[in-house]
Amino acid sequence: MSDLYKLENVEQHYDGKKVLSIKELTLQDNQIIGFFGPNGSGKSTLFSLLSFINKPTLGNIYYNGERSDSRTSEIRHSVVIVPQNPYLLKRTVYENIIYGLKIRKETKELDEQVQEALNLVGLDSSFSNRKWSQLSGGEAQRVALAARLILKPKVLILDEPTSGVDTNSAQLIKEAILLAKQKYNTTILISSHDHNWLNHICDRRVALFQGELVESGSINLLFAPWKKSNCGNLVKEFIDGQKLLIPNTQDKKRDSVMMINSDYIVIDRQNKDDLNNESTLEATVSSIHQQQTDENLLVEFTVGGVCFNTKLDRNKMQRSLLLPGDNINVSIDTSKVCWI
Repeated sequence: MSDLYKLENVEQHYDGKKVLSIKELTLQDNQIIGFFGPNGSGKSTLFSLLSFINKPTLGNIYYNGERSDSRTSEIRHSVVIVPQNPYLLKRTVYENIIYGLKIRKETKELDEQVQEALNLVGLDSSFSNRKWSQLSGGEAQRVALAARLILKPKVLILDEPTSGVDTNSAQLIKEAILLAKQKYNTTILISSHDHNWLNHICDRRVALFQGELVESGSINLLFAPWKKSNCGNLVKEFIDGQKLLIPNTQDKKRDSVMMINSDYIVIDRQNKDDLNNESTLEATVSSIHQQQTDENLLVEFTVGGVCFNTKLDRNKMQRSLLLPGDNINVSIDTSKVCWI
């Protein structure tokens, strides 16, 4: 694999307000890369830059080793995006799918290409003659995807591709993405709030929070289901019987996803009572390894079968004498969590 994108000191401002700030980010080709974070974290803004729809206010974006300022037609043609709410022309499915090819004056073997694109997204040839108004939400999303796949792009950007679609369509979109990567060597960038779906498809995950890049190895996600305490706060019950109560969450739903940076997780081998914190859990160390871009060691551990991670500097690690398989106590600063 080689570097496809490289971002350096990129900022995007709207009405004088900084909404995105990325010091450095490198994305490699022929990967499926998932972007996640709460609403307003900057995912759509980043995608507008990576698709060359907009230019950054500050900084440089390199594409295939060259600065993308010029945004030549070759670059624009190699990157396509399906927005969260894709627009279909008020025409037939066939005309929607070939529209991009006609704009590029590539009109050879259109019927065969449309059939191939429909097959990729799990639609049969009978859909060609359907009108845009005859499609369900999931079918419309797949037609929009087929209209991009027929272009055989080098980069396919999908902004919330499964939002509002049924389970079957979500599965077929997933299969189409995997086929595009295999068949066309397409690099796929995806944002989604469906984290289980995202986790099953991605080679790499990138987290954004408040417009800034958060190292994905430093992020912990805690998924539903949640229960409610007597006071209405969310409580996570682990399979080993342990519980984690998150205060001030009366307004959160039981299917919410919690995100917390590893900086707010402390581990200790001493007695649980020494931490004196109701957010303390018992865990088992699963692995310890060096991160490529950090002097700290990443400690991965499990609580009732759920994986978490945090960082320790080498000196503390040596004093703690931690090894995989060791039992530890974990304290989570629940005041620092955010919700997706």
